[in-house]
Amino acid sequence: MSGRKERYVSISEADLRRLQEQDSRLRSVQQDLPDRLNRMRAEANREMQQRLLPLEQRAKQQEQEAQRLRSNLGTLERETQQRLRIQREDFQQAVRESEVRQQQALLQEGDRLTSAMRAGFEKQRTEYLRITADQRQEYLTLNQQLNQKFSELLEEERQARETGQQMLQQQIDRVFDSLEQERLSKAKLAQELLTDVEQIWQQIDRDYQHQRFAPNQLADLRRNLELAKQNLAAGVFEAAIATSQDTYLKLADLRLQLEQKEQEWLLYYTTTLEDLRSLISEVQAHRQIEIELGEAGGAVETFQEEVDYWTDGRLSAYHQKLDKFHQELTEGQSTLTTQQIQELAQQIEALRPELADIAHQAKMQVILSQMRAEIADNVVEMLESYGYQLADPNTDASYEGADYRNAYVVKVKNIAGEEVVTVITPEKELGANNISINAFSDRLLDEEQLRQRAEGIFNALHEESGLELQGQTQCYEQPQAEYRDIEQVKHRQTKPKNPSF
Repeated sequence: MSGRKERYVSISEADLRRLQEQDSRLRSVQQDLPDRLNRMRAEANREMQQRLLPLEQRAKQQEQEAQRLRSNLGTLERETQQRLRIQREDFQQAVRESEVRQQQALLQEGDRLTSAMRAGFEKQRTEYLRITADQRQEYLTLNQQLNQKFSELLEEERQARETGQQMLQQQIDRVFDSLEQERLSKAKLAQELLTDVEQIWQQIDRDYQHQRFAPNQLADLRRNLELAKQNLAAGVFEAAIATSQDTYLKLADLRLQLEQKEQEWLLYYTTTLEDLRSLISEVQAHRQIEIELGEAGGAVETFQEEVDYWTDGRLSAYHQKLDKFHQELTEGQSTLTTQQIQELAQQIEALRPELADIAHQAKMQVILSQMRAEIADNVVEMLESYGYQLADPNTDASYEGADYRNAYVVKVKNIAGEEVVTVITPEKELGANNISINAFSDRLLDEEQLRQRAEGIFNALHEESGLELQGQTQCYEQPQAEYRDIEQVKHRQTKPKNPSF
């Protein structure tokens, strides 16, 4: 007669919490994260310099074009281009200095990060997040400096424009010998001013991504130019001059706004891309982890494990999510707005804690897998007192499907040829297992004796191993025959029964 006795057991809350908090059990096998970050940072610096080149080329072209303006706007434009050139040089110098500081910080803190990685995953994460936060703060500081510089530049521009307006008004108010001479002079002034403003409008349309950073504003100013043309054609020269002058002032303000927004965009884009690449570097550095099992001061076993294996590919899926963000950022370099980049940055930041959760899952899966084997060893030891023996651990014990994430199965026999197969199956709840003790025999067995024996084993697991017993022992007439042949158990194709995290 055969039969099966089952009982749900779980790790006590205190033991589970202790296992979860033992960070010293988990480390990255690959200790090259500092090198990865340094290489990534160097590449980011090169890319940033490439993004700054068009700004320099545009500035040179605009300075050349300012020389060809015919009205008094030429003087204003040349002065404006000079101020913008100084601002751009200051901006680029600030970016370069920031990059140097970040590189030096990474080099100086590389040893500390490596040491933290050896100490444990949580310490490494704390150090890594501090370094990346420092990098992010560098760009935030740059952005604050940028706002301050443009505030100063705007004030200088306003003062220069007031002077320009006074000069223009003096030209308009000149005393002429005849009305015809006055009319011709104002017509010439209106035409030159309109031509220059038209050129500046085209320059902004050509050189700036105005629809991305200031939608429709340039198109609105186009209508002002059309109005000035109509006034000029109708001989209303002072109106044409006034409209052209007003349009120029608005174009000048728009250009400053676009310059600031473009540089601001560069900072946000670079920061977000570097944050993302840093996180990808960290993921790549943690595909393998090292886990220690054993109590402090005692025998310790060390395992090197693939995170993807123990999390059913969760790390690769996480990496793919990051790669999609990277693709979105790189492909959207010419179209993404600052707001869209900030939204992406928030989404990326929200993903950051998931890596720690994935590593934690892998650690716990390894520990719980090992515990299933230990529970089985304890059951075997108790069955030995009833005359059963484990013939060969290599042939009579195995994880189902030879997959360490699955149930652990062990078979013992007595001299009468009776077999007992114990199956330790992980349950959905973290730290919970179903223990199934299956008796196989050709002779009649005492059901009550089998039940008491199983109860004794379960109670011993509770008292000696600290496992919590859940519910009552369930008794079934038929054992789980599919686990009797250990060779079949080894080669069975099964899906891992990972607990939920």
